[in-house]
Amino acid sequence: MAKLTKVIRRYTSIAAVIDILKRRELPLLNPESWDDRNDSYFMQLYKETRSLGGLYGLCAAQCTETYHHWKVFTGAADGACLEIHRAPLEAMLDELEDVRYGSVTYLPLEKVDGLTPADVGSLPFFKRAGFTDENEFRIVAETAEPQQAVLRIDFPLELIGRIELNPWLPDSVASSVQAVLSAINPDVEIGIRRSHLIDSGRWKRAGDRAAGRKSTPLLKVRRKPKPSPG
Repeated sequence: MAKLTKVIRRYTSIAAVIDILKRRELPLLNPESWDDRNDSYFMQLYKETRSLGGLYGLCAAQCTETYHHWKVFTGAADGACLEIHRAPLEAMLDELEDVRYGSVTYLPLEKVDGLTPADVGSLPFFKRAGFTDENEFRIVAETAEPQQAVLRIDFPLELIGRIELNPWLPDSVASSVQAVLSAINPDVEIGIRRSHLIDSGRWKRAGDRAAGRKSTPLLKVRRKPKPSPG
């Protein structure tokens, strides 16, 4: 398993990030909409055995950014990632009733065959071993009220360490999106940048040095000369 980080990463869409920033709420979704049908089935079983009205979940990654996460969990050019400070997030969640969180356990089929009624409480945190690369951190919320599409919990924006825009977004577009996101809550300082995972100047300059090649200097806009006094 990859080394766990001090932040968790919620990969989502730019539109969803805008919604979170405007509402200052974190949305937990109905598991019935999840792509992994095995996962949603376990969630449904847990809901039935606990006689719950509603069950909701939020999935995030607890490792450094990967190509896999960007490709699978975001909509290409519409993708974004919220980097959330883990410790204060967990402290906040500890104060909420009927909310659990933790790392997902990935099970091979031979271990799944050994599950018993004693394991029913852990069903929301089990996935097939084929999903191990997700390195998932999950939040699960239970309600007595009937199931809805989404359950929102208060989310202090100070918990956000940074917002990363997907690496396929052109720099000019990324700058515009960054300006829009920054203007939503001007009272909260949040770093926003485009990911350089697939196009890193630092990586390329290191290759140039190894190959004995002179790197192309970084392009900078020249400032206008200041008028001389008088």
